[in-house]
Amino acid sequence: MRSDIINLMRQLLVRKTGARLYQDMVFPAKKSCLDAIAIEATCYVCGKGLEDGYSITAKNSASGTMLFCDKHYSLA
Repeated sequence: MRSDIINLMRQLLVRKTGARLYQDMVFPAKKSCLDAIAIEATCYVCGKGLEDGYSITAKNSASGTMLFCDKHYSLA
């Protein structure tokens, strides 16, 4: 079987009648390590969160990102 493949490859390489040899090239993706920190999404003012039935919205301020519930978002 191996000799058949070698002969076939020789024939493909020797032919000059427009025959082409195609090969798939696979480049493995480089794995990267991600560091992530997760905190519970709760309101900065009252401490209510998603589990209490409130929606939480983030606002950027000079002191960083602050989370507010739908009740306190308009006050911020």
